[in-house]
Amino acid sequence: MPDHHFEIVILPREYCQLLLVVLVSLILIHSGSSYYSLEIEEISWLVLQLFHLDEENNIPTWYSSFLLLNCAFVLHVVSKNKLDYRAHWTFLSLGFLILAIDEVAGMHESLNTTIDINWAILGAILVMLVGILFVPFLLSLERRLAILFTISGLLYVSGAIEVELLSEDMDEDSLEYGFSTALEEGLEMLGAWMFLRVNLFAMDKQRVEIEVSLPEKKAN
Repeated sequence: MPDHHFEIVILPREYCQLLLVVLVSLILIHSGSSYYSLEIEEISWLVLQLFHLDEENNIPTWYSSFLLLNCAFVLHVVSKNKLDYRAHWTFLSLGFLILAIDEVAGMHESLNTTIDINWAILGAILVMLVGILFVPFLLSLERRLAILFTISGLLYVSGAIEVELLSEDMDEDSLEYGFSTALEEGLEMLGAWMFLRVNLFAMDKQRVEIEVSLPEKKAN
């Protein structure tokens, strides 16, 4: 009996457009509901938190984690097709997997309760060290690809670290904090989306195929 054979077909343009529509919608819903609840009429917290970008275990959190998991999966596929800098591609894949888990599990929030400084400061130091180590990797890429990788990384880091530090002393019940949260999470999701899009289009250009085969069980 032949193996069961499946093909995963992803249309990069259509898929990324759909992801972007959802991303923008989540930001607009958060911003609009925050403004309405604070300036016009209070919305029930059970409803508000469902789309609140600063909360955990809700729709934006799971969507953000889904984006990061997409990046981890695509990078894993790329690493299997690369001979040069394979360790770097694998490291990136594992890094995005950890970020996806953290998005849902909230590990950095837990870290914040055990240290005296904001986790974002430690995160910034880690990002700088990784960035320095990855300079040869970036220089090995096609110029356009390296630039887009850098831009997407800067977008993500700006949201995850810089805006986090700027909003640290804001009143969490203020409209200012609500909009800063939209900026923070929006930049993170946009950076992840852009990185995913760049890699998907690069895979499509290089005709990278994803196949899944399930072998038949041998009879005893």
